[in-house]
Amino acid sequence: MKWSVLAAVFFSSLGAIAQETANIEDDATINIALDEINKIYIAPETSQLKSAQAGCNMVVTYNNNVIEDARTAIEYAVALWEASISSNITINIHVSMENLPSGVLGQGKPSVFLRNFKSAPQAGVYYPVALAEKIAGKEMNQANEPDIVCTFNGSIPWYFGTDGNTPVSKYDFVSAVLHEIGHGLGISGFFKNENGISKFNNSGNAPSVYDYYIFNKNNQRIADNSVIPCPSAELTSQLTSDALLVYGKDISNQEKSAVVYAPTTWTNGISIYHLKKGNNSEIDEVETMYPYAFKGEAKHRISSNTLMVLAEIGWGYKAGDVKSDVTTAANDLTNGANVKVYPNPCRNFLTVQMSASEFVSDVAIEVFNLSGKSVYKENWGNAGFNPEKNIDLSALEAGVYLVQIISDNKKSVNKIIKN
Repeated sequence: MKWSVLAAVFFSSLGAIAQETANIEDDATINIALDEINKIYIAPETSQLKSAQAGCNMVVTYNNNVIEDARTAIEYAVALWEASISSNITINIHVSMENLPSGVLGQGKPSVFLRNFKSAPQAGVYYPVALAEKIAGKEMNQANEPDIVCTFNGSIPWYFGTDGNTPVSKYDFVSAVLHEIGHGLGISGFFKNENGISKFNNSGNAPSVYDYYIFNKNNQRIADNSVIPCPSAELTSQLTSDALLVYGKDISNQEKSAVVYAPTTWTNGISIYHLKKGNNSEIDEVETMYPYAFKGEAKHRISSNTLMVLAEIGWGYKAGDVKSDVTTAANDLTNGANVKVYPNPCRNFLTVQMSASEFVSDVAIEVFNLSGKSVYKENWGNAGFNPEKNIDLSALEAGVYLVQIISDNKKSVNKIIKN
């Protein structure tokens, strides 16, 4: 089968899938000021995500209340993010300073979430617009519209310097900006608790991509409605279990986990959408996405946990990797071969299973990326006697792939997601 024909089959199966949008309806995730002092400076360093050629362009617009000293600090923080994530599409950020509630340093969020857009790796999952644009390789909103919205409290005693020498009477503004942009890039979502019942706070009853990648201590995806009902009190128990993780790989490609901030008492704007330092963190590292900030504390290094989580939800794709019009809403394609591939999504190993009675000759397994390039190939000589085979895809980058299996003039093509 020619690649163009295969692509056409995929596209024809997607006609009924429509792009949808959602917004965080309540106040965005917030960063809380504590009165305690933690005099520490974590200097920045250039970091790269696990599979990204780091580099992007962020453009900031301001409301009139943002003073010049604050703008200097914002541009400094933006430069740190530009060196740490990758996108071919400009990320537009709107920043304002207002009188927020006492003790709130700032709020940050994506301007809009999109799901079921062309090239979306996960069907039915909402992606922050900046990430959706990266994956799709094009603008998804108007060029003059923000992708990220950040608001900072003008009543806070801020330190606007970029040298990390924050006085013990003030809060470091650069650290707060790094934090809120992290929310706008995707550490945000739709879990909400009301009267002991938790749900996804959008009309589609669907998770954000960050929500989708949260697992409990039993390695269950808490956004999976078939495992944990939504809405339900059971979901509340999960969200307040203090035992939630996001798995991923660090920049050295080692399997790690980031600890989600899931205290036993739910607080809107704080619970779930922050991280805390786990066992994998460096001794001297302070978590960028920790919900609380101390006086005198300057965190100018984007933490490895934050970068790992962003890589896992999609920022780890190389810019332009996902270009075709394929989404996970399409069913497996097959023309007669009785084949199953699982788990999907997979992390390192994929199992191929077929009927032993049907396949008695050699089987050819080949994996293609969405540009049509073969990235894995193997001949399976004993499928008739051993109808299950594990293939190692750990060397492949995160993304969407097609698994082609050919035997006795029968062909199966299955779409998979590699995390």
